[in-house]
Amino acid sequence: MPSSPATPVIAVTGGAAGIGAATVRLLASRGHAVVILDRDRAGGEALGGETGCAFIPLDVADGAAVQSAFASIDARFQGLDGLVNSAGIESRRLLDALGEDAWDRVIDVNAKGTMLCTQAAARLMRRGGGGSVVNVASIAGKRISYSGDVAYTASKGAVLAFTRHAAFELAVDGIRVNAICPGPTRTPMIERNLSPERMEAVAQAVPLGRWVEGSDVAEAIAFFLSPASSMCTGTSLDVDGGMLVSNGSRYADYFAARR
Repeated sequence: MPSSPATPVIAVTGGAAGIGAATVRLLASRGHAVVILDRDRAGGEALGGETGCAFIPLDVADGAAVQSAFASIDARFQGLDGLVNSAGIESRRLLDALGEDAWDRVIDVNAKGTMLCTQAAARLMRRGGGGSVVNVASIAGKRISYSGDVAYTASKGAVLAFTRHAAFELAVDGIRVNAICPGPTRTPMIERNLSPERMEAVAQAVPLGRWVEGSDVAEAIAFFLSPASSMCTGTSLDVDGGMLVSNGSRYADYFAARR
């Protein structure tokens, strides 16, 4: 059933878990019509049932599937106001051990998927007079990844470059394109992979004293989707607790050495 003209329609890739799920919950709580796009059918359907949002299963690296998904969005809602490209994966190999398949999959999901979904979404937004695309990059794209590897770092650097160029081309259509660069973000995947001791060590390295939460990133995404950022395009916002102004050591050590 179509949303009302006053209800923003937002598609969120990778929306079944992590930052994507936090974004879905926040936008739904604010009355947006949200479409969850994710490979995880069980997770997407569960979140859709919880929030009342639509769910479409999607591998963002599959061009034909992307076209089909956005055609379904258009058929249901008669347009699209916003896209959040949150789908992403990482690998954890040293360069010498990184095979072509692992490299290709990370680049395909993180970089090509962002391009394919932006391309499909822009066609709908253009028809409606404009919209907003928010790409979830990473501070890894501005330095390196410590949890992932060179493929992840390269993919997120590509997302930032894509954001700048797409913003330039799509501005004529009233479509804004911006990026969010999360720092160390506590997600179920992180909690599965890191020990409590390592979790605490990371928190001590963050100048603001804690892990970034998915809800912190979701608030920044919501800003770029909103009229409050109407003159922001081609830019990125770091949501990292100050990590990019830190050298990665325990924050307390900086002060201890000067007392």
